Amino acid sequence: MKILTRYVLKHFFWVFGIALFGFGGIYVVVDFFEKLDDILEKKAAAMDAVLYFAYKVPAILAQGIPIAALLATLIGLGILQRNREIMALRAAGLRAWAYAGPMVLASLTLVVVTFMAGETLGRSLNRKAADLWQEKIEKKDVQLGFLQENVWYHSQDYFLQARTYDAATKVFQGVSIYELDEQFRLRRRLDAQRLIWAESSWRAEKGTVLAYKGGMAQHQAFEHMDMALALHPKDLAVAAALPEELRWDLLYGYTKKLGAEGYNTVPYRVELHMRVATAFATLILGLIGVSLGLHLGHRGGIALGIALGLGLTFAYLVLLQIGASFARSEILPVALGVWMPNGLFAAIGAALWVRAPQ
Repeated sequence: MKILTRYVLKHFFWVFGIALFGFGGIYVVVDFFEKLDDILEKKAAAMDAVLYFAYKVPAILAQGIPIAALLATLIGLGILQRNREIMALRAAGLRAWAYAGPMVLASLTLVVVTFMAGETLGRSLNRKAADLWQEKIEKKDVQLGFLQENVWYHSQDYFLQARTYDAATKVFQGVSIYELDEQFRLRRRLDAQRLIWAESSWRAEKGTVLAYKGGMAQHQAFEHMDMALALHPKDLAVAAALPEELRWDLLYGYTKKLGAEGYNTVPYRVELHMRVATAFATLILGLIGVSLGLHLGHRGGIALGIALGLGLTFAYLVLLQIGASFARSEILPVALGVWMPNGLFAAIGAALWVRAPQ
């Protein structure tokens, strides 16, 4: 790595770290005072409250990376401008990419960090924070099993209906399975008191089978029957979770499965695209920050640049939410609705770069 690149990145990551932890600190303080009354009212243990906010920190920091990247580029270049170091570099014949390019590439690297932090630690610890709040602070039972009532499941050749499903024990109660033929006619119906996940397959207990062959119905009672169903308990666990609680890969698999079964997947596809689009906000805001930093001189450049950058960030986030709303409402295609703000602001950043002093 060149000396100049190391020097520029030193400024970038120094400001980035301060901005990121400043953002996280402000977020936690505001969240703390919003929840303080509930914590005191419920007489929650201090350690439980500390753990709750600690669990939320990774997700908060992941949300703050794009803004921190913007401030790092603006302030980092502003410091170089103020010290007249950029003037010296230009006098030496170096073009803007030599000293601003490393910041753009650092922002690109942070896209991956933003996405991975949100999908790994951020999402799993957010769930732990929600469970801890409900169990330790609200003093409510956390139903890890997600007891579901009146469950319906649709596969390509059968429907399953159950009175209840307990994900903790992997047991259906009051089950009816309707198997269909290619003409969508009822071929067989199974009713059972329970359907249990036994190691690697389902087993029905105490029920009856009604099979239709040649216009005749055949009735058979059973105590136990192994069932070859294309259904796994993890599929039901995914279905019980909210889309925002699932990792990207799990949500993608669930969305693909729902689409194959004919369900509307627009809300899930919007969520998938939004997670990637918001990660790329780090690169887009970093590019805008670099371009604004190159335009502004050393007199008042930092303060003005921060004001302009935060204004553009606010506009970007508003447009991102509007585009997502249009996509959910199917006014716009999902990809267009979600990615249009990214394309627009990437073009703005590129235009500012081209017109900046080189």
